[in-house]
Amino acid sequence: MVVRTGTAGCVVANRLSEDPDVQVLLVEAGGRHDTKLFTKIPIAFAKLFKTSADWAYDTVSQPGLNSRELFWPRAKILGGCSSMNAMMYQHCSPSDFDEWEKKGAKGWNYQALYPYFMKAEKFTPHVLFPETKLEERGDKGLWKTSYSYLTPICKRFIDAAQEVGLKYNPDINTPRGSLGVSKFVTSIDSKGKRSSTATAYLTRRVLARKNLTVLINTTTTRIILSSESADGLKAVGVEVARGPNSPRIQIAVRREVIICAGTTNTPQLLNLSGIGARDELEKLGIEVLEDLPAVGKNLTDHLVTGAITFRTKKGNSLDYLTHPLKSIPALLQWYFKGTGPATSNVGEVAVFFRTDDQSLPSRSALPADNPDEQLIDNSTSPGAPDCELMSGPLAFLKHGFQTAPAGTECYTVLPCLLRPLSCGCVYLTSASPFCPPSIDPNYLSHPNDIKVLTRGVRLALRIARAPALRGFLDLPPHSEDRSDVFYPGDADPDKISDEEVQTWIRGNAETLYHCMGTARMGDYGDEKGSVVDPELRVHGVVGLRVVDASVFPEPTSGHPVATIVAIAEKASDMIKSSKFDVGA
Repeated sequence: MVVRTGTAGCVVANRLSEDPDVQVLLVEAGGRHDTKLFTKIPIAFAKLFKTSADWAYDTVSQPGLNSRELFWPRAKILGGCSSMNAMMYQHCSPSDFDEWEKKGAKGWNYQALYPYFMKAEKFTPHVLFPETKLEERGDKGLWKTSYSYLTPICKRFIDAAQEVGLKYNPDINTPRGSLGVSKFVTSIDSKGKRSSTATAYLTRRVLARKNLTVLINTTTTRIILSSESADGLKAVGVEVARGPNSPRIQIAVRREVIICAGTTNTPQLLNLSGIGARDELEKLGIEVLEDLPAVGKNLTDHLVTGAITFRTKKGNSLDYLTHPLKSIPALLQWYFKGTGPATSNVGEVAVFFRTDDQSLPSRSALPADNPDEQLIDNSTSPGAPDCELMSGPLAFLKHGFQTAPAGTECYTVLPCLLRPLSCGCVYLTSASPFCPPSIDPNYLSHPNDIKVLTRGVRLALRIARAPALRGFLDLPPHSEDRSDVFYPGDADPDKISDEEVQTWIRGNAETLYHCMGTARMGDYGDEKGSVVDPELRVHGVVGLRVVDASVFPEPTSGHPVATIVAIAEKASDMIKSSKFDVGA
C-alpha cells in the first residue's frame, strides 16, 4: 500500500504495479490533477495556492522573522508538489549526496543515485541550448523535461551575471555541479504543459492496470501496527476516512505500507500511529508503540529573502499576463501551439554561487559592515553553492497574490538560502488526524543564515546594475523608502548597509517550498538520530517505509524535486528486490 500520491508516491505506485502479481493500493487525501487547468499552464502554478489543491498551512510565529506566521503551501492533489511547483529540474551538487552517505545513509552517494536521475528523465533537447550534452541526460524515462520559454530580459540577466564574475554553466544537471549562472531545465514537456509525476507515472494506461487501485479524497488517519507478529512490531494495515465525521475504515495490508506523504504530513502520520517521541505523544494521549525521538525533527527549508523587485522599461516584463484581456493571446498560443510566454515557469534563470567567493561583488563596501567577517562554510564541498539567485520576468509578490503596482512592469530576483544551519520541527497539537500539524522551521535562528542571505541580496543588486541590463531596467540613483515595493532593488549597493538589508529580510522573507528532513535517513540501528535506515525502513517497525523528502539527511543545495523522483525510483527497486513484496 502506498499512502499519498506526493511527488514520490506516483513513482512508487507505478513501478511496483509493473509486476502483475502484486496488488497496489494508492491512497490520496486530495483530488485529481487532470481536472485543474492551472496544473497544466506552467506560468499559472501560483493560482493553485489556497485552493482545494493546497493544504494551505501556516507556520507558527517565527521570532527571527519579526514574529510573522508564514504561509506554507503543500499540495493536496495527485502528484503532490510536482503538480503545483514551479517546475525547476535540478540534480543539485554531487557532494550533497556524498555527504548523505558520510552521515549514515549508506548507498545514497551521488554515484549510486545518478543512474536513477537518468532513469526517470525523458529530456527533449532545444536548439537554443546546443551545449547540453545529450549523453548526460536521460532519454528513456517517463518524466519529461526540457528547456522552456526564455524571455529576452532573462537572457540579459545571464549576460549580466557573467559581467560581474559568474561563470556560465550550460547544464546544472551533470556530475560537474551547479555553480554558475544558467537557464533552468524544467519539467515542462515539448507541448508546453507541466510534466508532473502524476502525468508521467499515472497515465491512463497505468491506471488501467487491474492490480492498481487509486483512492482519492481519502485521508489516511493512522497506520495500524501489531505487536503480535513474530517479527516484532509490524505495519498490518491503514485506517482511512473521507472526513472528520466520516466512518473510519480499516484496510489490511499483506506486505508493506510505504508512506509518501511529504515532509509535513509524514511525521504527522507517524505520530498519529504511535511512532515518535514518547514524551510528546503521551501528552496527547497517543499510545507510544515505537519511541523514535527524531520523528518531526531536523526540519530544514530553503528560505528566500522576499522578492527583490526592479522596474523594467516598457515591454520587458510578463506582468501583462495577469490582466484578464491582455493575457488572452498568450493563453490561446499556449492552448493551440504549446508555445509562448504562458510556458514560462516564472523562475526562468538562476545563479548558484558561494558566498565566500571573494571574486564576486557580494560584500558590503561600507567599513562599518566589517566586510572581512567570516562566514561558516556549510556547503558540502568547495564546488557546491550555499546561495541561489532565482530570477523571473514579472512581479512575484506574496506568493503571487500581489500583482505589480499600477502602471509598472517588474523583474524579480529571489535570493535563496541553500544550506541553512537553522532547523526546526513538525509536531502535533492534537490527536485528531484532521487537525493541521504545527510547523516551526525556526528560521534564522542561526546567525550565519542571515549573513548568507545578505550577501545574496548584495550580489543581486550588483547584477541588476551590470551593463547588460542597463537598457532593460529602470533604476533610480538610490532610494531609502523601505515601504516601497521596489526597495531594496532601488537601493545603491554602495550605500545600503548590512543592517538595512537584514531588517528588510526579516520583514519579507518567505519559504521557497522546499521543506526536508523530518523523517531523516540514518545508519542501521540509529534510532535516536534518525527515523529510517538506508533501505528507508522505519526503525523498529517491520513492513513500513518512508519515501519522500522527509528522509533527506541534510538539505540539498538546490531544488529537490528531481532528487525526490530519483529516490522513489531507487526505493522501488529496493522494495522489489527485498523479501517483502508490496500488496494491499
